[in-house]
Amino acid sequence: MIISQYIVGFVIFSFFGWVWESFYCMMNTGKWENRGFLFGPYCPIYGLAVMIAYFIFTAGLFPVTTSSSPLTVFLICMFGSAIIEYITSYILEKKYHARWWDYSKLPFNIKGRIALPISIAFGLAGIVVVRYLLPLLQSYKPHGPSLVIEGLSLFLVFIMSTDFGITLASLSEITNRLNEVENEFGDRVQWAYDRIGESKMELQDQVESYSEYIKMRVNEAASHMSFREARLMHKVKFTAPNKGFIAKKLEGLVKGRKNDRK
Repeated sequence: MIISQYIVGFVIFSFFGWVWESFYCMMNTGKWENRGFLFGPYCPIYGLAVMIAYFIFTAGLFPVTTSSSPLTVFLICMFGSAIIEYITSYILEKKYHARWWDYSKLPFNIKGRIALPISIAFGLAGIVVVRYLLPLLQSYKPHGPSLVIEGLSLFLVFIMSTDFGITLASLSEITNRLNEVENEFGDRVQWAYDRIGESKMELQDQVESYSEYIKMRVNEAASHMSFREARLMHKVKFTAPNKGFIAKKLEGLVKGRKNDRK
């Protein structure tokens, strides 16, 4: 396959992934939602996963061909998709304190990043991709001039790259706004601790009294967001500030006071 075919294939499978994500959310919420990481109708993680699988299989790293047993293809795709999902979720959460998916309510999940039912679904989808779609993509011969195909692939790269840049810029702006709220909250907790003393119960009561204020600050930050930022906020689940952050802050303050007295 030529490079332009790889690019077109990547976009096609990214689109199929977007359809799957949106359909899955529709089954849970009852309404159609654009659940892609980017603003356009595509989920690059799906296109990337399929292209990685294609390179691995064709390079002979795994003995998988169209004649391989469905069980072999299923197991490789199931575990491979789980690894990609977990790593991607971990990186996004550590970098932006946000999650694009959360499987916490599904059985046999690991920190909400991956879940057995989803991995099984990807394994089954992998059978269809490996046995039918990848051979179709590999055997496809463009009928138009190569210059047209290459131009189309470059255009798709430009569109997705621009979308990716805009998304990261919007996400960084959202993260900065929420970090301001988090830092302000931390300062207020420190102020309360310095004046109340070492009673964790009293400090907890004081911290909880800030909850409405924090909600107000978050809503205020949201009101100043652009359309792109507001749309992105709807797609992701931010993990801070939250109860875990509050508990961590309390433990750090109490531990710090004890260390100061030693």
